[in-house]
Amino acid sequence: MTVPTTTVPAAPARRVSPSVALAERVAARLPVRNEQEWAVAPYNAWWSFQPAARMTQAGRTLILVAHAWRTDVAWQLPGREPYEPDVRLEHLAPDRIAREVLRLVLPALDDEEAARTRTASTPRAMGRLELLSEIGRAMKELDLHPRDRVGLLANSSTLSWNTLSGITYSVTLHGTNPACHVSISGPLRAVERAVTHFLPDRTARVPRQPLVGVHGRLARRMAVHWGQFAPVEQLDDGGLSIGGGTGPYGYAAPAKDPRARVRDTTHVSVDMHGIGVDLLLSVASQLTR
Repeated sequence: MTVPTTTVPAAPARRVSPSVALAERVAARLPVRNEQEWAVAPYNAWWSFQPAARMTQAGRTLILVAHAWRTDVAWQLPGREPYEPDVRLEHLAPDRIAREVLRLVLPALDDEEAARTRTASTPRAMGRLELLSEIGRAMKELDLHPRDRVGLLANSSTLSWNTLSGITYSVTLHGTNPACHVSISGPLRAVERAVTHFLPDRTARVPRQPLVGVHGRLARRMAVHWGQFAPVEQLDDGGLSIGGGTGPYGYAAPAKDPRARVRDTTHVSVDMHGIGVDLLLSVASQLTR
């Protein structure tokens, strides 16, 4: 006797919106913080009829909307529902989106979150020491030996390390501000490469402008290199300002002798500001070279 069988139809495949699919790829490129990864779920953004994605990590939330020709990203906190994107990117590549999220979006989110949690009874050093400890653990995992010390300014703390290429990095946090100040000093060629980790993608900005008003051999060489990534302008003291109106920005100290010959080993110093901890963690392996 043959027992009749019943064929159970397969469950329909789950349809994933383009925004969720893109958000999952972007989330995979963002650093894990305190053993917590980014989680992605569907969402409806106020500013778009397109299906959106919501990315969350330890109370931090990003909203991503993928369009046919661009990507919108906004940050969200309790009581702060974005009605428009905080960043509008003219591309759909996950690597480039993650880079700009790290440079522009997460530092703004962290700054607002720090302002909300700041209280008069909270020790000023507590938050910054926790963040520097997190950076220090990441560098130790890469076989470096960072040193922590009290910062040069009041209410500041610093973490520093050296690399085989001769670069010295110093990461400083002031007060309860979660944005890092990063000092980079060492051989010119190595410092040129290091600074670009904090600048926009080379292909993401307007065409290069001719060097105007930049004098001195060292200043012109640095301006030519960093000018491929961000606006560069020479200041009255001969130093260079690096960066535009948004994202990390910096200052390159002037040469002692503007007419001196410039070599790859010429010692230079650069201070970068407005760098989020997530961005530092994402390029940690690059900062060991």
